[in-house]
Amino acid sequence: MGSTAASSSSSTSISSTTTTTTPSSTSTSTTSAITTTTTTTLTATLSSTSTTTTTTSSSTSTSTSTTITSTTTLTTTQSSTSTTTTSSTSTSTTTTSSTSTSTSISTTTTTVCSQPTWSQTATTIFGSQAGTSGSDLISLSTPVGMYYDGPNNMLTVVDDGNQRVLRFSINNSSSVATVIAGSNGLGCNMNQFYWPNGIGVDSSGRLYVADYYCNQVVRFPSNSNSTTSGTLLGSVTVAAFISINQLTNDIYVVSYSDNAIYEFVGGNGSAVVAAGGNGNGNALNQLSGPNGVYYDYLYTSSLYVTDNGNYRVMKYPSGSTSATYGTVVAGGNSVGSAANQLNNPRSVLIDSSGALYIADGSNNRIQRWLQNASSGTTVVGGTQGTATNQLNWPETVLFDKYDNLLVVDRGNNRIQLFNLTTC
Repeated sequence: MGSTAASSSSSTSISSTTTTTTPSSTSTSTTSAITTTTTTTLTATLSSTSTTTTTTSSSTSTSTSTTITSTTTLTTTQSSTSTTTTSSTSTSTTTTSSTSTSTSISTTTTTVCSQPTWSQTATTIFGSQAGTSGSDLISLSTPVGMYYDGPNNMLTVVDDGNQRVLRFSINNSSSVATVIAGSNGLGCNMNQFYWPNGIGVDSSGRLYVADYYCNQVVRFPSNSNSTTSGTLLGSVTVAAFISINQLTNDIYVVSYSDNAIYEFVGGNGSAVVAAGGNGNGNALNQLSGPNGVYYDYLYTSSLYVTDNGNYRVMKYPSGSTSATYGTVVAGGNSVGSAANQLNNPRSVLIDSSGALYIADGSNNRIQRWLQNASSGTTVVGGTQGTATNQLNWPETVLFDKYDNLLVVDRGNNRIQLFNLTTC
Protein backbone atom coordinates (compact mmCIF):
# COMPACT_ATOMS: atom_id res chain seq x y z
CA MET A 1 0.00 0.00 0.00
CA GLY A 2 1.28 3.43 -0.94
CA SER A 3 4.02 2.10 -3.21
CA THR A 4 4.66 2.67 -6.90
CA ALA A 5 6.09 -0.81 -7.27
CA ALA A 6 3.58 -2.92 -9.19
CA SER A 7 3.60 -5.58 -11.86
CA SER A 8 2.04 -4.06 -14.95
CA SER A 9 2.41 -3.16 -18.58
CA SER A 10 3.19 0.52 -19.06
CA SER A 11 4.30 2.90 -21.76
CA THR A 12 6.28 5.98 -20.75
CA SER A 13 6.80 8.95 -23.06
CA ILE A 14 9.17 11.74 -22.09
CA SER A 15 9.76 14.91 -24.08
CA SER A 16 11.42 18.11 -23.06
CA THR A 17 12.02 21.55 -24.50
CA THR A 18 14.57 23.63 -22.66
CA THR A 19 15.68 27.23 -23.04
CA THR A 20 18.72 28.28 -21.02
CA THR A 21 20.12 31.80 -20.96
CA THR A 22 23.47 32.77 -19.50
CA PRO A 23 24.99 36.25 -19.27
CA SER A 24 27.26 35.58 -22.22
CA SER A 25 24.99 33.60 -24.50
CA THR A 26 21.79 33.86 -26.45
CA SER A 27 18.84 31.54 -25.99
CA THR A 28 19.28 28.03 -27.34
CA SER A 29 16.39 25.64 -27.60
CA THR A 30 16.78 21.87 -27.65
CA THR A 31 13.94 19.43 -27.99
CA SER A 32 14.19 15.73 -27.40
CA ALA A 33 11.59 13.00 -27.36
CA ILE A 34 12.10 9.61 -25.85
CA THR A 35 9.63 6.78 -25.71
CA THR A 36 10.08 3.55 -23.82
CA THR A 37 7.69 0.68 -23.39
CA THR A 38 8.11 -1.89 -20.64
CA THR A 39 6.11 -4.87 -19.50
CA THR A 40 7.67 -5.64 -16.16
CA THR A 41 7.84 -4.56 -12.56
CA LEU A 42 8.10 -0.80 -12.40
CA THR A 43 9.67 1.11 -9.53
CA ALA A 44 9.57 4.91 -9.67
CA THR A 45 12.00 7.05 -7.71
CA LEU A 46 12.19 10.80 -7.90
CA SER A 47 15.19 13.04 -7.15
CA SER A 48 16.09 16.53 -8.20
CA THR A 49 18.97 16.39 -10.62
CA SER A 50 18.72 13.65 -13.19
CA THR A 51 16.38 11.34 -15.02
CA THR A 52 17.76 7.87 -15.38
CA THR A 53 16.37 4.53 -16.54
CA THR A 54 18.75 1.63 -15.98
CA THR A 55 18.83 -1.98 -17.17
CA THR A 56 21.02 -5.03 -17.61
CA SER A 57 21.14 -5.08 -21.39
CA SER A 58 21.29 -1.71 -23.18
CA SER A 59 21.21 2.05 -22.57
CA THR A 60 21.03 5.37 -24.39
CA SER A 61 21.85 8.73 -22.80
CA THR A 62 20.83 12.28 -23.67
CA SER A 63 21.79 15.38 -21.64
CA THR A 64 20.06 18.75 -21.80
CA SER A 65 20.65 21.87 -19.67
CA THR A 66 17.63 23.37 -17.94
CA THR A 67 16.72 25.67 -15.13
CA ILE A 68 14.05 23.50 -13.60
CA THR A 69 15.06 19.94 -12.91
CA SER A 70 13.02 16.90 -12.07
CA THR A 71 14.16 13.34 -11.81
CA THR A 72 12.47 10.05 -12.50
CA THR A 73 14.07 6.66 -12.18
CA LEU A 74 12.52 3.67 -13.90
CA THR A 75 14.16 0.31 -13.42
CA THR A 76 13.50 -2.83 -15.48
CA THR A 77 15.32 -6.09 -16.05
CA GLN A 78 15.08 -6.00 -19.83
CA SER A 79 15.73 -2.66 -21.54
CA SER A 80 16.50 0.96 -20.72
CA THR A 81 16.68 4.49 -21.92
CA SER A 82 18.55 7.07 -19.85
CA THR A 83 17.97 10.79 -19.94
CA THR A 84 19.96 13.02 -17.64
CA THR A 85 18.96 16.62 -17.10
CA THR A 86 20.93 18.87 -14.83
CA SER A 87 21.01 22.53 -14.12
CA SER A 88 22.89 25.02 -12.05
CA THR A 89 22.38 28.75 -12.10
CA SER A 90 24.42 30.48 -9.44
CA THR A 91 26.50 33.56 -9.03
CA SER A 92 28.51 34.11 -5.89
CA THR A 93 30.56 37.05 -4.71
CA THR A 94 31.90 36.89 -1.18
CA THR A 95 33.12 39.71 1.03
CA THR A 96 33.58 40.04 4.75
CA SER A 97 30.18 41.57 5.38
CA SER A 98 27.83 40.40 2.62
CA THR A 99 27.56 37.91 -0.22
CA SER A 100 25.46 37.94 -3.35
CA THR A 101 24.19 34.49 -4.26
CA SER A 102 21.69 33.46 -6.90
CA THR A 103 19.45 30.53 -6.09
CA SER A 104 19.09 27.61 -8.48
CA ILE A 105 15.59 26.32 -8.95
CA SER A 106 14.91 22.63 -8.76
CA THR A 107 11.62 20.84 -9.01
CA THR A 108 11.77 19.30 -5.56
CA THR A 109 10.91 15.74 -6.33
CA THR A 110 10.58 13.48 -3.37
CA THR A 111 11.88 10.04 -3.69
CA VAL A 112 11.42 6.89 -2.98
CA CYS A 113 11.30 3.21 -3.53
CA SER A 114 8.67 0.99 -1.95
CA GLN A 115 9.51 1.44 1.73
CA PRO A 116 13.05 2.76 2.18
CA THR A 117 14.93 2.87 5.46
CA TRP A 118 17.42 5.34 6.78
CA SER A 119 20.29 5.17 9.23
CA GLN A 120 19.09 5.72 12.78
CA THR A 121 22.12 7.88 13.55
CA ALA A 122 22.48 11.25 11.86
CA THR A 123 25.32 13.47 10.76
CA THR A 124 25.12 17.13 11.75
CA ILE A 125 25.67 19.00 8.48
CA PHE A 126 25.21 22.47 9.94
CA GLY A 127 24.92 24.00 13.36
CA SER A 128 26.02 22.54 16.68
CA GLN A 129 26.29 18.79 17.09
CA ALA A 130 25.97 19.36 20.84
CA GLY A 131 22.78 21.37 20.38
CA THR A 132 24.03 24.81 21.44
CA SER A 133 22.96 27.98 19.67
CA GLY A 134 25.22 30.63 18.14
CA SER A 135 25.27 33.65 15.87
CA ASP A 136 28.37 33.16 13.72
CA LEU A 137 28.20 31.81 10.18
CA ILE A 138 28.60 28.18 11.23
CA SER A 139 25.87 28.31 13.88
CA LEU A 140 22.10 28.46 14.18
CA SER A 141 19.59 29.68 16.75
CA THR A 142 16.17 27.97 16.59
CA PRO A 143 16.13 27.19 12.84
CA VAL A 144 12.68 26.74 11.30
CA GLY A 145 11.97 26.63 7.54
CA MET A 146 14.28 25.04 4.96
CA TYR A 147 14.58 24.90 1.16
CA TYR A 148 16.76 22.44 -0.77
CA ASP A 149 18.56 23.44 -4.00
CA GLY A 150 19.14 20.09 -5.70
CA PRO A 151 21.37 21.09 -8.64
CA ASN A 152 23.90 22.74 -6.31
CA ASN A 153 23.24 20.48 -3.30
CA MET A 154 22.74 23.50 -1.09
CA LEU A 155 20.35 24.35 1.72
CA THR A 156 18.61 27.61 2.57
CA VAL A 157 17.55 27.79 6.21
CA VAL A 158 15.57 30.29 8.28
CA ASP A 159 17.72 31.13 11.31
CA ASP A 160 14.90 32.50 13.43
CA GLY A 161 16.83 33.48 16.55
CA ASN A 162 19.34 35.46 14.50
CA GLN A 163 16.68 37.10 12.27
CA ARG A 164 18.32 35.97 9.05
CA VAL A 165 18.20 33.47 6.18
CA LEU A 166 21.36 31.45 5.54
CA ARG A 167 22.54 29.46 2.54
CA PHE A 168 25.29 26.83 2.65
CA SER A 169 26.68 23.86 0.76
CA ILE A 170 26.04 20.29 1.86
CA ASN A 171 29.07 19.13 -0.14
CA ASN A 172 31.45 20.76 2.34
CA SER A 173 31.03 19.53 5.91
CA SER A 174 32.85 22.60 7.26
CA SER A 175 30.82 24.99 5.11
CA VAL A 176 30.50 28.61 6.23
CA ALA A 177 27.07 30.00 5.43
CA THR A 178 26.16 33.08 3.45
CA VAL A 179 23.52 35.52 4.65
CA ILE A 180 21.03 35.99 1.81
CA ALA A 181 18.40 37.99 3.71
CA GLY A 182 18.08 39.79 7.03
CA SER A 183 20.75 39.95 9.74
CA ASN A 184 19.93 43.62 10.31
CA GLY A 185 18.46 43.38 13.80
CA LEU A 186 14.90 42.89 14.99
CA GLY A 187 12.33 44.74 12.93
CA CYS A 188 9.67 44.66 10.26
CA ASN A 189 11.42 46.78 7.64
CA MET A 190 12.00 45.18 4.25
CA ASN A 191 15.64 44.31 5.12
CA GLN A 192 14.76 42.96 8.57
CA PHE A 193 12.96 40.09 10.28
CA TYR A 194 11.46 39.68 13.69
CA TRP A 195 10.39 36.03 13.78
CA PRO A 196 11.13 34.62 10.31
CA ASN A 197 9.43 31.28 9.84
CA GLY A 198 8.65 29.64 6.51
CA ILE A 199 10.51 30.08 3.21
CA GLY A 200 9.99 29.20 -0.43
CA VAL A 201 11.63 29.81 -3.80
CA ASP A 202 9.65 30.35 -7.00
CA SER A 203 10.49 29.25 -10.54
CA SER A 204 12.42 32.49 -11.13
CA GLY A 205 14.67 31.96 -8.12
CA ARG A 206 13.04 34.60 -5.96
CA LEU A 207 13.02 33.96 -2.21
CA TYR A 208 9.90 34.35 -0.05
CA VAL A 209 10.06 34.65 3.73
CA ALA A 210 7.09 34.58 6.09
CA ASP A 211 7.51 36.63 9.26
CA TYR A 212 5.42 35.26 12.11
CA TYR A 213 5.55 38.45 14.22
CA CYS A 214 5.44 41.05 11.44
CA ASN A 215 2.40 39.37 9.84
CA GLN A 216 3.84 39.58 6.35
CA VAL A 217 5.48 37.72 3.48
CA VAL A 218 8.48 39.42 1.90
CA ARG A 219 9.97 38.65 -1.52
CA PHE A 220 13.70 38.94 -2.29
CA PRO A 221 15.49 38.77 -5.66
CA SER A 222 17.50 35.67 -6.51
CA ASN A 223 20.84 37.38 -5.84
CA SER A 224 19.91 38.92 -2.49
CA ASN A 225 22.27 39.39 0.44
CA SER A 226 22.19 41.00 3.87
CA THR A 227 22.06 44.49 2.36
CA THR A 228 19.06 43.73 0.14
CA SER A 229 15.63 45.13 0.92
CA GLY A 230 12.78 42.92 -0.18
CA THR A 231 9.32 43.85 -1.39
CA LEU A 232 6.07 43.09 0.38
CA LEU A 233 4.11 40.24 -1.23
CA GLY A 234 1.23 40.63 1.18
CA SER A 235 0.02 40.69 4.76
CA VAL A 236 -0.80 37.38 6.46
CA THR A 237 -1.66 37.32 10.15
CA VAL A 238 0.87 35.24 12.10
CA ALA A 239 2.42 33.88 8.90
CA ALA A 240 4.02 30.45 9.28
CA PHE A 241 5.10 28.00 6.55
CA ILE A 242 5.12 28.57 2.79
CA SER A 243 4.71 26.20 -0.16
CA ILE A 244 5.07 27.19 -3.82
CA ASN A 245 3.67 25.39 -6.86
CA GLN A 246 6.61 25.55 -9.28
CA LEU A 247 4.32 25.04 -12.27
CA THR A 248 2.10 28.05 -11.59
CA ASN A 249 3.99 30.06 -8.94
CA ASP A 250 0.91 29.93 -6.73
CA ILE A 251 2.13 30.66 -3.21
CA TYR A 252 0.43 29.04 -0.20
CA VAL A 253 0.95 30.63 3.21
CA VAL A 254 -0.23 29.42 6.62
CA SER A 255 -2.00 31.88 8.89
CA TYR A 256 -1.72 30.37 12.35
CA SER A 257 -4.15 32.75 14.02
CA ASP A 258 -6.70 32.89 11.18
CA ASN A 259 -6.77 29.08 11.09
CA ALA A 260 -6.46 29.33 7.34
CA ILE A 261 -4.24 28.70 4.34
CA TYR A 262 -3.99 31.68 2.02
CA GLU A 263 -3.08 31.48 -1.66
CA PHE A 264 -1.43 34.19 -3.73
CA VAL A 265 -2.49 33.06 -7.19
CA GLY A 266 0.44 33.26 -9.59
CA GLY A 267 2.49 34.86 -6.83
CA ASN A 268 0.65 38.19 -7.09
CA GLY A 269 -2.41 40.10 -6.02
CA SER A 270 -4.54 39.72 -2.94
CA ALA A 271 -4.57 36.44 -1.09
CA VAL A 272 -7.60 34.14 -1.21
CA VAL A 273 -8.47 31.36 1.25
CA ALA A 274 -7.44 27.92 0.01
CA ALA A 275 -8.35 25.94 3.14
CA GLY A 276 -9.94 26.63 6.51
CA GLY A 277 -10.85 30.18 7.39
CA ASN A 278 -14.03 29.06 9.15
CA GLY A 279 -12.95 29.66 12.71
CA ASN A 280 -11.00 27.50 15.14
CA GLY A 281 -12.44 24.01 15.23
CA ASN A 282 -12.12 20.36 14.28
CA ALA A 283 -14.76 20.12 11.54
CA LEU A 284 -13.44 19.05 8.12
CA ASN A 285 -13.71 22.64 6.84
CA GLN A 286 -11.88 24.03 9.88
CA LEU A 287 -8.32 24.19 11.20
CA SER A 288 -6.86 24.85 14.64
CA GLY A 289 -3.50 26.59 14.77
CA PRO A 290 -2.09 25.17 11.50
CA ASN A 291 1.67 25.34 10.99
CA GLY A 292 2.86 23.47 7.87
CA VAL A 293 1.62 23.50 4.28
CA TYR A 294 2.73 21.52 1.23
CA TYR A 295 1.21 21.68 -2.24
CA ASP A 296 2.06 18.48 -4.12
CA TYR A 297 2.05 19.46 -7.79
CA LEU A 298 4.02 16.38 -8.86
CA TYR A 299 1.96 13.36 -7.83
CA THR A 300 -1.38 14.02 -6.17
CA SER A 301 -2.18 17.64 -7.15
CA SER A 302 -3.37 18.18 -3.61
CA LEU A 303 -2.82 20.57 -0.71
CA TYR A 304 -1.64 19.15 2.63
CA VAL A 305 -1.79 20.99 5.96
CA THR A 306 -0.41 20.07 9.38
CA ASP A 307 -3.34 20.98 11.59
CA ASN A 308 -1.32 21.44 14.74
CA GLY A 309 -4.08 22.00 17.30
CA ASN A 310 -6.13 19.07 16.00
CA TYR A 311 -3.09 16.75 15.90
CA ARG A 312 -3.76 15.73 12.32
CA VAL A 313 -2.78 16.24 8.69
CA MET A 314 -5.48 17.42 6.28
CA LYS A 315 -5.65 16.92 2.51
CA TYR A 316 -7.55 19.20 0.10
CA PRO A 317 -8.09 18.90 -3.67
CA SER A 318 -6.55 21.33 -6.12
CA GLY A 319 -8.56 24.54 -6.34
CA SER A 320 -9.90 24.25 -2.79
CA THR A 321 -11.50 27.22 -1.03
CA SER A 322 -12.87 28.05 2.40
CA ALA A 323 -15.98 26.06 1.45
CA THR A 324 -14.00 22.87 0.80
CA TYR A 325 -14.14 20.01 3.25
CA GLY A 326 -10.80 18.28 3.63
CA THR A 327 -9.87 14.68 4.44
CA VAL A 328 -7.89 13.53 7.48
CA VAL A 329 -4.90 11.58 6.10
CA ALA A 330 -2.83 11.22 9.30
CA GLY A 331 -3.55 11.52 13.00
CA GLY A 332 -6.86 12.92 14.18
CA ASN A 333 -6.98 10.45 17.07
CA SER A 334 -6.39 13.03 19.82
CA VAL A 335 -2.94 13.97 21.09
CA GLY A 336 -0.45 11.22 21.88
CA SER A 337 2.61 9.23 20.88
CA ALA A 338 0.94 6.03 19.64
CA ALA A 339 1.46 4.96 16.03
CA ASN A 340 -1.94 6.41 15.05
CA GLN A 341 -1.40 9.71 16.88
CA LEU A 342 0.53 12.95 16.45
CA ASN A 343 1.59 15.64 18.89
CA ASN A 344 2.21 19.10 17.39
CA PRO A 345 2.81 18.07 13.76
CA ARG A 346 5.01 20.76 12.26
CA SER A 347 5.44 20.05 8.54
CA VAL A 348 4.60 17.43 5.93
CA LEU A 349 6.18 16.10 2.74
CA ILE A 350 4.80 13.72 0.08
CA ASP A 351 6.86 11.14 -1.83
CA SER A 352 6.28 9.56 -5.24
CA SER A 353 4.20 6.74 -3.76
CA GLY A 354 1.89 9.20 -2.02
CA ALA A 355 3.27 8.42 1.43
CA LEU A 356 3.42 11.28 3.94
CA TYR A 357 6.49 12.19 5.99
CA ILE A 358 5.56 14.25 9.03
CA ALA A 359 7.80 16.16 11.44
CA ASP A 360 6.02 15.19 14.67
CA GLY A 361 7.35 17.97 16.90
CA SER A 362 6.52 17.02 20.48
CA ASN A 363 7.12 13.33 19.79
CA ASN A 364 10.60 14.14 18.46
CA ARG A 365 10.22 11.86 15.47
CA ILE A 366 9.63 11.69 11.73
CA GLN A 367 6.56 9.60 10.93
CA ARG A 368 5.75 7.93 7.62
CA TRP A 369 2.09 7.32 6.78
CA LEU A 370 1.42 5.25 3.69
CA GLN A 371 -1.55 6.16 1.52
CA ASN A 372 -4.84 5.25 3.19
CA ALA A 373 -3.02 3.97 6.28
CA SER A 374 -4.65 4.20 9.71
CA SER A 375 -1.30 4.56 11.52
CA GLY A 376 2.26 5.60 10.84
CA THR A 377 5.74 4.27 11.50
CA THR A 378 8.72 6.11 12.94
CA VAL A 379 11.51 6.33 10.37
CA VAL A 380 13.98 8.34 12.51
CA GLY A 381 14.03 9.80 16.01
CA GLY A 382 11.52 9.02 18.72
CA THR A 383 13.26 10.29 21.84
CA GLN A 384 14.32 13.78 22.90
CA GLY A 385 17.99 14.60 23.25
CA THR A 386 21.19 15.66 21.51
CA ALA A 387 22.55 12.20 20.63
CA THR A 388 22.89 11.34 16.94
CA ASN A 389 19.78 9.14 17.10
CA GLN A 390 17.68 11.75 18.88
CA LEU A 391 15.76 14.90 17.93
CA ASN A 392 14.42 17.88 19.82
CA TRP A 393 11.31 19.40 18.22
CA PRO A 394 11.91 18.52 14.55
CA GLU A 395 10.43 21.32 12.46
CA THR A 396 11.02 20.59 8.77
CA VAL A 397 11.78 17.40 6.81
CA LEU A 398 13.00 17.18 3.19
CA PHE A 399 14.80 14.73 0.90
CA ASP A 400 18.07 15.53 -0.84
CA LYS A 401 18.94 14.31 -4.34
CA TYR A 402 20.48 11.15 -2.90
CA ASP A 403 17.24 10.34 -1.05
CA ASN A 404 18.76 11.08 2.35
CA LEU A 405 16.49 12.66 4.98
CA LEU A 406 17.23 16.25 5.96
CA VAL A 407 15.71 17.39 9.25
CA VAL A 408 15.63 20.82 10.89
CA ASP A 409 16.27 19.82 14.52
CA ARG A 410 14.97 23.10 15.87
CA GLY A 411 15.46 22.58 19.60
CA ASN A 412 19.03 21.39 19.01
CA ASN A 413 19.97 24.28 16.70
CA ARG A 414 21.20 21.98 13.97
CA ILE A 415 20.44 20.37 10.60
CA GLN A 416 20.61 16.56 10.67
CA LEU A 417 21.19 14.24 7.70
CA PHE A 418 20.03 10.63 7.94
CA ASN A 419 21.60 8.50 5.18
CA LEU A 420 19.41 6.26 3.05
CA THR A 421 20.39 2.66 3.88
CA THR A 422 17.98 0.44 1.93
CA CYS A 423 15.75 1.08 -1.03
